[in-house]
Amino acid sequence: MIGALSVKSRMKMKHLVRICVVTAALMSIAVAAPKEEPAEETELPVGQQAPGFTLQDQAGREVSLETLLRKGPVAVVFFRSADWCLYCKLQLVQLQRNLKEIKASGGQVVCISYDPVEKLKSFADRQKISFPLLSDIGSKTIDAYGMRAPDGTAQYAGVSRHATFVLDQKGVIREKFSVLSYEDRPAISALVKALKQAQTVKGGIEP
Repeated sequence: MIGALSVKSRMKMKHLVRICVVTAALMSIAVAAPKEEPAEETELPVGQQAPGFTLQDQAGREVSLETLLRKGPVAVVFFRSADWCLYCKLQLVQLQRNLKEIKASGGQVVCISYDPVEKLKSFADRQKISFPLLSDIGSKTIDAYGMRAPDGTAQYAGVSRHATFVLDQKGVIREKFSVLSYEDRPAISALVKALKQAQTVKGGIEP
């Protein structure tokens, strides 16, 4: 009985330690990183043509929006960093876990941040991310979509806010989600639904 209680106690202690570690990490990120800002008027609205882009992915390959749209609707996900933002890391992992369902909808997903290619590659290799993580050095695409966060320090200059733009095959924005956590099941369902609806749009006009 004493041995059994000892094992249970050790398991409980390990669980508490894990919770403390995660909590400490979240607190440190909340202090160090710039706060997430609400959507601004500069953010592109639904119904507008999305700006094109050609950016390098985590493998150093060039990926263009024009090429992606030939295959189907695209969810363009802006995130802060795969290097220092824990929320972003969790978000990207959840997208990977639900990638089969996203692809089954006929859509695709690409994610954009100001991270350099080497940072994206390091994260993608560790987490086995197979969809494109695009490096927007200089934040030109982030700015084109109106997604730049207010500059805090030099370290975070050019960082993006969180948002997802769902584009139909004409490149028109059909749905937009701001600060959406893909850890939640309803969020994945909403994304898949938006991609399916975008696929039914012909010639950029609702049928």
